[in-house]
Formats: sequence, C-alpha cells, structure tokens
Amino acid sequence: MFKAFSRSSEELFSHLAALGANLEQAVQHFDDMVTNWPERESRYQVIQQAEHEGDRLLRDLQEYLKDTFFVPGDRESIYALTNELDDVCDWALKIANYLLLYRVDEPPPAFVAMVRILLDCCKHLDQALIILQDRSQRERVNDLCLRVIKLEDDADQVYRQGLERLFDNPTDLLDLLKWKDILDWTDDAVDHANHVAYRLMGLNGDLH
Repeated sequence: MFKAFSRSSEELFSHLAALGANLEQAVQHFDDMVTNWPERESRYQVIQQAEHEGDRLLRDLQEYLKDTFFVPGDRESIYALTNELDDVCDWALKIANYLLLYRVDEPPPAFVAMVRILLDCCKHLDQALIILQDRSQRERVNDLCLRVIKLEDDADQVYRQGLERLFDNPTDLLDLLKWKDILDWTDDAVDHANHVAYRLMGLNGDLH
C-alpha cells in the first residue's frame, strides 16, 4: 500500500517520454527502410525490435498506473494517450511488414512523402512528451501538437495526389491494389498520430 502512495509523479512523465522516444526511433527506422530500399530486410528487423520495446514500455507504464494511487491528470486519458502512441508504432510495423509480403518495387514518391510526414509528426510528439512535465512549457506543448494536426492535413493532400497518380497511370492492377492498401494504411498511421496530438493537448490542459 505504501508503494502506491510513494511513487513519484515524475515516474509517469519518464514513462511517457520513453514511449515518445521509442516511437520516434521506430518511425525513423521505418523511414530508413523506405529510403534505403535495397536494405529493406535488415531495416525491417530493427523496426520489429523497436515495436517490441514499445510494447514493453507500455506494459511498464500500465503497471505504474495500476500500482499508483495518485497520478497527475486523468488516468483514463493517460491510458488512451499511451494506447494511441502504441497504435502508431504498430501501424509502422504493419506497413513495413506488408512492403515485404507484397514484394512491391521501390516506393512511389507519394508514399515516401507520407512516411516523412509521419516521422515529422512523431518527432513533434516526442519533443512534446519530453517537456510535458514542465509547467512553463504548456504553450510549447500545444504548439508542437498543433504542428502534428497541420501535418495530418498535409498528409491527406499527399494521399489524394498519390491515389490520383495510381489511377491515372495504371500499369498493373495487382500492383495498383497493393499500393492503394499501403497508402491507405499510411494515412491511417498519420491519423493516429493526429489522435495522439489531440489527446496530449487535453492531458496538457488537465495537468496545469
């Protein structure tokens, strides 16, 4: 019982920062896979390792929440935020996996651009989670989240343009369907990063 009262709130922010850092690393490896296509097999293994590490970090945070009586902010909001963070990492691994399973050729420009947008989103989220504990950085946290929200709009535009190019110049129906799937999933991944940004802004408001 004493442990539940004695655990520091700083531990929560440490867990959140670790999740943010791991997510950025996972998506950085994903970007490396996409932009270093001949090395895609080895890059995929690193993404897989990062996803497993993210699962471990998520379990650690959930144990902290379960064992701690008082936590800063709303407990359910924290659960929702961390699950969304984990979802982004899961999407990166899923897309990387299908890039190999589908045996696609070198990625088209629209997909590469969307992965880069996803990486930028994760970098902003990582920075926001690092400074979340600092009350003087409240506006900075919100600014970083708003950048993610703006990037999601940019990704939607790139996604539409990518689909248009696929359907304007179809060379192989099966190849078209594969890349449509991959573009759809990448758009979903950016959407989840957008959800994280909104949840983080809400938690930021609860903490201050």
